[in-house]
Amino acid sequence: MAQYTPLKLEVPGEREFVEADRAKEIVALWTEQLTTHRQHVSAILNNDANALATVVLCDSIRLSDKSFSDEAAEIVAAFLREPFMGGRSIASGILFAELDDIIAGRMTEMGLAVLQTICDAFVDAKLVDVNLSDNAIGQQGIGACKTVLSMPSLERLSLCNNGLSEATMAEVADILTSDESGTGCIASRLTKIHFYNNMSGEGGCKEFARILEKSCNLTDIRFSSTRAGKAGSDIVASALDVALEEGRNANLEKLDLCDNNFGNSASQDALFRALGCTTCLTYLDLRDCDLEDDGVKKVCHALFESDSTLEHLDLSGNGVARCGAKQIADYIRDSGGKLKVLCLDDNELTSKGVEKIAA
Repeated sequence: MAQYTPLKLEVPGEREFVEADRAKEIVALWTEQLTTHRQHVSAILNNDANALATVVLCDSIRLSDKSFSDEAAEIVAAFLREPFMGGRSIASGILFAELDDIIAGRMTEMGLAVLQTICDAFVDAKLVDVNLSDNAIGQQGIGACKTVLSMPSLERLSLCNNGLSEATMAEVADILTSDESGTGCIASRLTKIHFYNNMSGEGGCKEFARILEKSCNLTDIRFSSTRAGKAGSDIVASALDVALEEGRNANLEKLDLCDNNFGNSASQDALFRALGCTTCLTYLDLRDCDLEDDGVKKVCHALFESDSTLEHLDLSGNGVARCGAKQIADYIRDSGGKLKVLCLDDNELTSKGVEKIAA
């Protein structure tokens, strides 16, 4: 039997503010695309009306970089949640939702109302991948996103540049670690979690640690530029150490801890133990982590011991000098040429240090 691929709905054009008339144009375009696709699928199914009624016509949507007015959001949401041509609703089949940067320039109350309208449209969906980055969620906005954040089907989540405070991070952690049904919390099923450029501080690190405590299947972790400080960074390093040494998140492939502070020996030792367990790691970003030569030595030793297939390593801005350069050079030599990208910007390398690495 011939196969068909569900559509991805997108809003064409550059970044824009979408008002009601523009939203109607977008819905008309989507209707045309879906109708054409439905005709194609109908032919594959030999015009079986019952089979066609259950078909997923669209499994992905991208609303990124389009800031919606209240009325425009209602128009789009109504289209997504209503049955389409006698079949299931479009929203019910969507797995991948790019909802980043959809309330830019809106006053807080109005922006959150738009965010909730869009998110609530997916109440019947089983979302797997959600990107809510670049929305000024702040302390009040998690409730507006709760419909999508609390989906048991969720596996990949991005909350970057959202202005998440300590209190907001606590709300996120509560949602992701709750197990009221007794079937396991969302955090235990996540494979990707990205928190970047928020302002959650040490308290936010504690909440992120709560999420890590429940995690089992993460392959992609980003927790960077969150104003963690030394104490917060210690908490994150320790949580990673415990999770990985217990055998959880054993298939971790990407780890971005840029702009944390692992300057003391306790956090460096925890990071050393954690990295030593990452046999599948291919990408590691430790830029601006205050490691200096001693920390870099521990990182390189841990990476060698883990025997991972690391391809990308960023140690920029860590005060790496001659001793650290030697450790990096030794790691590159002993890793058998697996490393493809090495970033060492903004360090204290001398010509001799560079020679050691290049040799």
